[in-house]
Amino acid sequence: MANPINNCLLEEMNAIQVKETITDKTIAILVIGACENHGDHMPFGSDFIFPVKLFENVIYDLSKNDNARSIRNNLILLPVIPYGVSSHHNDFQMTMSIKPSTMISIIEDIFLSLIKNGVRKILVINGHDGNIAPIEIASRKVKDENDDVVIACLESWWSLVGQKDKRLFEVWQGLGHGGEAETSAMLSVRPDLVDTNYAPKQVIPNLPNDDIRIYWKFNELTDTGATGAPKKASVEKGQKIMEILKDSLISFIIHMEKNDWKYGLSV
Repeated sequence: MANPINNCLLEEMNAIQVKETITDKTIAILVIGACENHGDHMPFGSDFIFPVKLFENVIYDLSKNDNARSIRNNLILLPVIPYGVSSHHNDFQMTMSIKPSTMISIIEDIFLSLIKNGVRKILVINGHDGNIAPIEIASRKVKDENDDVVIACLESWWSLVGQKDKRLFEVWQGLGHGGEAETSAMLSVRPDLVDTNYAPKQVIPNLPNDDIRIYWKFNELTDTGATGAPKKASVEKGQKIMEILKDSLISFIIHMEKNDWKYGLSV
């Protein structure tokens, strides 16, 4: 079976393929990541490498499902945004950070480009915490000016998996930057890029509670580039993470397609 992701990548399509592929049924997928230190054991591109692999798994599963294959044909993956708002990681070497205002403008411009080309269904897969606020601001601004556009976002997969399966992780619900969940996720998709021999010791930041958020800088929490418990990571946990997220995305897409991407009072 040919790799089903091959004809979903906008960057690899020519003009004829785009003309034949893009319709009013098209669902544009945008992965937004970051380029920053994740501890000595993880690659700098973890925040976009894993989300792209997640989308590939979604496409593969939809392609195997006779009832969902037509949905798969509506999906296109936009070129990845590999940089994020990472100023809170600036004290660590080679952090590539975009200003929040710049990131908002980039996301807004991409959305408006899609709308100009007749695409009204947009799903963002986010891989980095610093991008959450810019994604929301850009999305709300574009939505306010384009009532018929639907913009959805998987904002924080690293939090979602611990909520979905409370028995999956051993420490801190898997949370942490380059911690148990992130390291497991990368082990499941690109084990060649992970060296757990270099995984730092467990670091659980000493924060008062989860009710009040402190806008910290990362070097106030750790001196290793990572938090959480990366040594507790495993391929098996990563595979479970992939299943949880894949099922959530597929369920969302199928549900939205069934309702012609209407929700709330419009259903």
